[in-house]
Amino acid sequence: MEKIDIEFLSNLFEMNNIMEGKSIKKLIEIGGDQGLLTAFQSNVNNGVDSNENVLRLRQLYGENLPVERELSSIFSMIIECFGDTMLQILLIAALVSTGIGIYKEGIETGWSEGATIFFAVFLIVSITVGNNYVKERQFQKLYHKLDESKQQVIRNSKVQQIDSKELVVGDILFFNIGDLLQVDGLMVSGSEVKMDESTVTGESDSIRKLPYNEITEYLMMKSSQSQQMKNSNQLKKQLKNASPFMISGTKVMDGTGTMLVLTVGQNTCAGKTKLLLDQETPPTPLQQKLEGLAEDIGKFGTFVAIITFFALSIHQLILGFMGYNKILSVETLQFVIQSFMIGVTIIVVAVPEGLPLAVTIALAYSVNKMKDENNLVKNLASCETMGGANTICSDKTGTLTQNKMTVTGLWIENDIFMNQAIYDKKDAQIPKQMQELLAESVTFNSTAYPTKTDTGNFIQTGNKTECALLELTDKFGYSISLYRPTDKIVKVLPFSSRRKKMATVIYYKGFLRVFVKGASEIILNQSTKLIAKGQEHFLDENKKKQIKQDVIDRFASRSLRTIAIAYKDTNYKGTQHQLKELAFNLTEEELEKDLVLIAIAGIKDPIRKDVPNSIKACNKAGIQVRMLTGDNTLTAIAIAKESGILSSAQPKEYECMEGKDFRESIGGLVTSQVDGKKVLRIANQEIFNKISKQLKVLARATPEDKFMLVTGLIDQGNIVAVTGDGTNDAPALKKADVGFAMGESGSDVAKDAADIILVDDNFSSIITAIKWGRNIYDCIRKFIQFQLTVNIVALFMAFLGAVILNQSPLNTIQMLWVNLIMDTFASLALATEPPSAALLDRQPYKRTQPIVSAYMYRTICCQSLYQLAVLNCILFLYPSDELTKLSIFFQTFVIMQVFNSITCRQLDYQSLNPFNNLFNNGMFWLIQLLTVAIQFALLEFAASYVKVRQLTLIEHLICTGFGVFGILAGIIFKLIPEGCWRKVHLFKETEIAEENMDATLTSQLRRKSSQRLHSKVMINVKSGEHK
Repeated sequence: MEKIDIEFLSNLFEMNNIMEGKSIKKLIEIGGDQGLLTAFQSNVNNGVDSNENVLRLRQLYGENLPVERELSSIFSMIIECFGDTMLQILLIAALVSTGIGIYKEGIETGWSEGATIFFAVFLIVSITVGNNYVKERQFQKLYHKLDESKQQVIRNSKVQQIDSKELVVGDILFFNIGDLLQVDGLMVSGSEVKMDESTVTGESDSIRKLPYNEITEYLMMKSSQSQQMKNSNQLKKQLKNASPFMISGTKVMDGTGTMLVLTVGQNTCAGKTKLLLDQETPPTPLQQKLEGLAEDIGKFGTFVAIITFFALSIHQLILGFMGYNKILSVETLQFVIQSFMIGVTIIVVAVPEGLPLAVTIALAYSVNKMKDENNLVKNLASCETMGGANTICSDKTGTLTQNKMTVTGLWIENDIFMNQAIYDKKDAQIPKQMQELLAESVTFNSTAYPTKTDTGNFIQTGNKTECALLELTDKFGYSISLYRPTDKIVKVLPFSSRRKKMATVIYYKGFLRVFVKGASEIILNQSTKLIAKGQEHFLDENKKKQIKQDVIDRFASRSLRTIAIAYKDTNYKGTQHQLKELAFNLTEEELEKDLVLIAIAGIKDPIRKDVPNSIKACNKAGIQVRMLTGDNTLTAIAIAKESGILSSAQPKEYECMEGKDFRESIGGLVTSQVDGKKVLRIANQEIFNKISKQLKVLARATPEDKFMLVTGLIDQGNIVAVTGDGTNDAPALKKADVGFAMGESGSDVAKDAADIILVDDNFSSIITAIKWGRNIYDCIRKFIQFQLTVNIVALFMAFLGAVILNQSPLNTIQMLWVNLIMDTFASLALATEPPSAALLDRQPYKRTQPIVSAYMYRTICCQSLYQLAVLNCILFLYPSDELTKLSIFFQTFVIMQVFNSITCRQLDYQSLNPFNNLFNNGMFWLIQLLTVAIQFALLEFAASYVKVRQLTLIEHLICTGFGVFGILAGIIFKLIPEGCWRKVHLFKETEIAEENMDATLTSQLRRKSSQRLHSKVMINVKSGEHK
């Protein structure tokens, strides 16, 4: 018999082996699932039976560790930084300059200028590498969080929840509708299981799955001779539409069951695929838009650099022709090289390296802070997008409510019991026989496995509605362990948003019994009898109407979710094996008609305490909140009023609708051609526009209704956020601008489709995402305000000095320092601003809104004019020698940028106060102190290298005064009407397509976009061996 090792198990899940029947043949040869279980020392009912065996299996078959992104080494980051074209040219020029300096001045002093430039470049590279190193590790924390998940397994004869990383080969793993499989395995039990294997096969059709035993039984029936089973063509034909192999990376679209884990970690199909990937995180829309802005600024800077170089060169030639110096001399060559270095440095300064860096830093900072506030970001672009969201389509259960279900109302025995009366045993109001029937129906017909503490408290694990019903029956004295796990279950029709019910067929005393639970109106309509006093009574339409009014509507008006519980005894009799085969072919319609109604439960799920205030905050922030729920209209209206979504006592015509009415009114979706592509559109957009203006509550909504609503709202130009938890919510989550999946109650499929996962399922966490989204946009705007001001002033003064003074007032070393201030330092200081409550006091920004607003142009232009006026006065009017003027010029320039950064922190255009939230960002003040300290050190201890002189106290105070007056000037500038700047558009802000980002002038002159954005992600795999 073949050895059962990692290679053998991995080969079972090769698609060719599965499709050709080789995998099933190999399993049969080793004794099938029982052969595997024996090798693993595991059991279908008990699972892995000891911790020692768990460790043994982990050593033999590896750990279930995720395939991780490999972090860049510090050395590779350094090499990447030196890939900057301009820095390379600058270093070569500095090397030549050093040689000429040594030749001309001797070894003692000739090396200083070139060495200082080398040191400046080294400083820039060191700080950039340090920044990138920290940023990558911030993202790594996020990736670790995304890999976290819980799995339900049987171990030591108990159903328990463990971390997915703890899974081992041999575990018996539960799977449910909506799960995304993380391991490969063999299905050993289950019903109506259908898988989406498009990630593996590329085919969109769902693949039917059957337990291994049913597959082999099927093969035995089809193959009368054992030799025939070895015929691979026959096997291929027989297994065309069914398979027991559960493949990692695929999604459970329907059904529930258990599987025997066979491969984990890097040995799974998904793990092997990830090993081959060289992943790239695509640029966000804001990064693409900023790349266009950077392109415009870079072109302008390059133009200034070229004309500055030519101005200096022409000036030198004129002096040569006039006889003041020799054209062909070492001095002239040295001057040309220095002029060239100034030109290159201008490009280094002008090309806004910090723009994409600021976005990445803002995103890295924000997503890690959001993670701490229960927002797990999967798609970085969604952080930005949430800043512009003006509509939220929210689920009710768990998002607006606490998702802590309790049965507080029960209609049974044709009577209503409320709260504690349900459990009152003094008068034995609910007969033992009915309690037992209810317990059988609830426990058999569920998939949840809540746990019970030593003190008797229930920990709700799994579907919270099922947990509430199971807690009810447990209080009656009927624990889950009395009924599940069991081999009596022959078929399960899982709950889905489409069906709004669940059915389980069990083998019961020689015949089939069906248990059904679901939406009360649906189950009531499908029932023909009710049971009371141990007798079945016919249900006519009048009685149904009475139950609807007196029970369902009464519960709903109290914000209770109503769940009906029913059963049915069939006429099918026989052995368990015979009835199992028979049940396999019975349709949903046959099983769920002519039901006997047992009870209707009213389940309370309290509103989260902070939801009403969060809804008010949304309204104040210009965001429309709409509630989409599967509950009936009365329950939905009661919850909406309680949460603050509905304020009027009597809803307007379209304010609250049922899904069916909504679908019929808008005519559904139709396909149309847009730019040669097929897109889905609302059939009756005119009616939809009327409805969307009022619609706040959509009751009895299906996932299709949610998708239609999202489609229509986006076509209107809205930025739409959607919450979802079920498998069928995935299309709407994908369609939305930002999809939120529930972290606690959401299915893996929903989480896979979403952009952000709400760890706590809380609506208030969406408010957090909105706040951070707006904050990211504001941080980038603050940075742009600062950088463009520095750019304009530095470029203008460099050109003006070249034309008039035959030298740039800022030399190469000084401009490299200025570049460090305006790029790396500024991005760290301004891109890490924390959000304030004031962010929710304004309307969301629109898709087409420019990044650089009229308010920003006012700040940029006015501050630039102020700084240029001050610097020109120092350069041309200050009564002193040239070295002193240039020293004061350099000091004043830097100090003015420090104080201007304080002005640029404010985007609150309603307030003249530049000191709002002055000390809410420690990083900002750390950067400013570091800037001032380094500037002081340059002047005091490295003056000869920077080509300045030490300043006196009075001169330092003069420079500082100019900086302080810059803040005062900013206050005065705010008095200029904003309307005067609305026609100012210096930059086009064209969004650069992802495929064109590396072809821009900016990318050619500096490092490429992929490197600047640090989007490249490599794959690293931890050892599968247990340590």
